Amino acid sequence: MRRQVLGCIAIVAAIGLVACSEVPATEPVARGRQLYRALDCGRCHHIAGEGGRLGPELTNAGMVAEERRPGAGPEYLRQSLTDPGAYVVPGERDTMPRGLVRGLSQSEIDALVAYLASLR
Repeated sequence: MRRQVLGCIAIVAAIGLVACSEVPATEPVARGRQLYRALDCGRCHHIAGEGGRLGPELTNAGMVAEERRPGAGPEYLRQSLTDPGAYVVPGERDTMPRGLVRGLSQSEIDALVAYLASLR
């Protein structure tokens, strides 16, 4: 519970930092990249060798999503954000904190999904 509360506080703070330090991009993939950075997703995930190793690699998230759920790539990515425990990759641990997208608007979630889907 405490971990979730801290996670929510971090999200609100990160969104505030984006709003204060950088003009939000309007193009979905660029906005999703900004949110990925602001939410510090790279603390647990890595892209192209940069970032943490606790969570799965996201370098090719768009292609991998299509392989895991053919025809449902973006929806698989969305579900991974909104309901992280719904599908856990065999061999991976279920470590994605719950409630990470709480406090984000639907357009911000859409932007994160667009960014992750663009990673190929």
